[in-house]
Amino acid sequence: MSLFPTPPRQKHLVEFKAGKCTREGNLLKPDLRKGLVYMDQSDDSLMHFYWKDRKTNIVEDDLIIFPEEAEFVRVTECTTGRVYLVKFKSSNRKLFFWMQDKSDEKDEEHATKVNRLINSPDSVIAEQRTGAAGAAGGTGNTAQDVLSMLGGDANDLA
Repeated sequence: MSLFPTPPRQKHLVEFKAGKCTREGNLLKPDLRKGLVYMDQSDDSLMHFYWKDRKTNIVEDDLIIFPEEAEFVRVTECTTGRVYLVKFKSSNRKLFFWMQDKSDEKDEEHATKVNRLINSPDSVIAEQRTGAAGAAGGTGNTAQDVLSMLGGDANDLA
């Protein structure tokens, strides 16, 4: 047991159901497997973008993405589905994914979060920690919070 409570960590920084697509000329062909896209920061602070098969639980893609190296955007030319693209700025590499949630309600929210995790991961992670600490009853363990937990008050800081 720790003297200072640590906020519970969410399963992943972002995750959503998405299948992969393969490009055949100017057309995209959906891979019909059920998939999951998620992002995590490794112990060495590198941001990873993953895709795994939800049926086999096998991770097929594990990409390390550096800030400003890629973007996650909707493919507006695809009018028959909700297709998104990871587009790398330093190469022609493109990975396509189709959203598998029944509702498109959170598609843009997921895309925004993926882009924020790519471009400024520390700010997103800090927000999640602050939110989790607030949900756990703390406000991020400031000096005042610690004193309150120990039975002190602001006068003890002076």
